[in-house]
Amino acid sequence: MATTVKSFAPVLGKIVRITELDKCGLPNDAGTPGYVATDGFITLTLSTETEDGNEILVKKANGGICINRKQPDAFKRFTLEIQFCDVHPVLVSWLTNAKQYTNTEGEVIGFTQGDGDIDKKFAFELWTGTDGNACEGGAETSGYVLLPFVNGGTIGDITVNGEDAVEFTISGAYTESGNQWGVGPYNVIREADAPAPLPTALDEDDHLLMITVDEAPPESSNDVVEMPTVGGLGE
Repeated sequence: MATTVKSFAPVLGKIVRITELDKCGLPNDAGTPGYVATDGFITLTLSTETEDGNEILVKKANGGICINRKQPDAFKRFTLEIQFCDVHPVLVSWLTNAKQYTNTEGEVIGFTQGDGDIDKKFAFELWTGTDGNACEGGAETSGYVLLPFVNGGTIGDITVNGEDAVEFTISGAYTESGNQWGVGPYNVIREADAPAPLPTALDEDDHLLMITVDEAPPESSNDVVEMPTVGGLGE
């Protein structure tokens, strides 16, 4: 029996949603601030890190090869570089060891950067357009990329000159194993024409998920939004 496969070609980033996680990979409880959705990004670059397998090479006395074998390489993690077109102080404090800076009215107006270990955790979701089948069953489809457990990075080089826009980049973040995402806390697909979380829970050692989804992505607001009660983290 043939297996049905849905292929797709992601094109153009639409929006990202970043969820603050605790050290165990769990987001805040429902009803507390938990995520920011924004279209204010330029690029996401994922780079793969692998561990080279040992190579066993034994030569005979006459110089010929007796044993020539290489162990398989092993995937370790992805590293991230995210370039934004504006500065969002809350996101900076979630993605790096920067701290939010508030005015006398308690409004977050910027951030401070000090020394210390980088021990911030977050989940990263990205929606893209798709080339080909724009709709499925009457619903618009999107490419969906999920990095369920990411350790924070650093604020990259900030370049200011008189001609170009200021470049603001977060680099050095990396994915970790041991995610607790499960099917996730959000509705990202549609089942029986109703919003639903992921159909299958992620394994704890999954670093990346890339699929098509037919539920509309969240709206870009740049506000910090409370965690919903849908979904099943860790399930």
